[in-house]
Amino acid sequence: MNYLITGATGFIGPHLVKRLVSYGHVCRCLVRDPGRGDVLKQSGATMAVGDITDPVSLKGVADGVDVLLHLATLGHMSNFVVTESMFFDVNVQGTIHVMNEALSAGVPRIVHCSSVAAMGICPDVPADENSPCRPHHPYGRSKLQAEQAVLKLVADRGLPAVIVRFSMVYGPGDGRDILRLTRLAKKGLFPKIGNTPKLTPLIHVDDAIEGLLLASENGRIGEIYLLTNPRSEAFDHIRQIIQQALGIRRLPLYLPEWAALMAASGIERLFQMMGKAPPVTRKNIESTLADRIFSIEKARQELTFSPGVDPDEGLARTVRWYKKQGWV
Repeated sequence: MNYLITGATGFIGPHLVKRLVSYGHVCRCLVRDPGRGDVLKQSGATMAVGDITDPVSLKGVADGVDVLLHLATLGHMSNFVVTESMFFDVNVQGTIHVMNEALSAGVPRIVHCSSVAAMGICPDVPADENSPCRPHHPYGRSKLQAEQAVLKLVADRGLPAVIVRFSMVYGPGDGRDILRLTRLAKKGLFPKIGNTPKLTPLIHVDDAIEGLLLASENGRIGEIYLLTNPRSEAFDHIRQIIQQALGIRRLPLYLPEWAALMAASGIERLFQMMGKAPPVTRKNIESTLADRIFSIEKARQELTFSPGVDPDEGLARTVRWYKKQGWV
């Protein structure tokens, strides 16, 4: 089959391309900068140069494609270095441009990749696809708006799209949250915050890709599927796994919840004055303080999705990869 992948130069993309090529599929990757596609080319993919914010540059990119996997996004790590309008331009308007081109080309199967950030901090325990969405920051708001735009195209123009919402995806090559936490742990700055579990949903990149491909094969058009591990991890347990993988034995710095929120606010203001993205923000801490538990029953039943990587082993392997690569 012929696949078009947007956002392939991100964290998930190279893993996805490698998997698809190993299955004998043809991968066309939409990239803004062809110079960033070397790893993709080595895996056997071809490059198509274009920018999702420029619809003219997308003309013909989806011709002859059997499946479109739309991963391109302006991520949450950019929350404090870009404006809300920039999130909208990339995550919402860019998604509409890609979907319009797919409609013009007659692509028969589409998966739009979203995030549990579109849901925010849910009152439901566990939350599922029918839970109310209350995004907590600009990135989450843009992801929800993108979902709504896709569903409108499904209803109005018959767009053959399925939506998946990932929780925090981690694994070798991830330069985002888990790397940041690992670096904090190495410096002894990964605190234990309060005394409640603070359950955090994770999914290993291998399982995320499996769920994504199952959605492309089995997902019902116009439906949303949550893809995460069936068990959310206590935040302090994540710290312990990372420290063990680093070979560190030390008692953590303890911070009451109010102190962590106050410290995050100060760090946020300081880094904003410096024009840099802060390593932690108040909204990060607010999200961490909430127990976030998600049901994957719909994905189990309709997609046959069943995560196979235990977070304890997956996190340890990821930290060992960081050490081998000299990232920590």
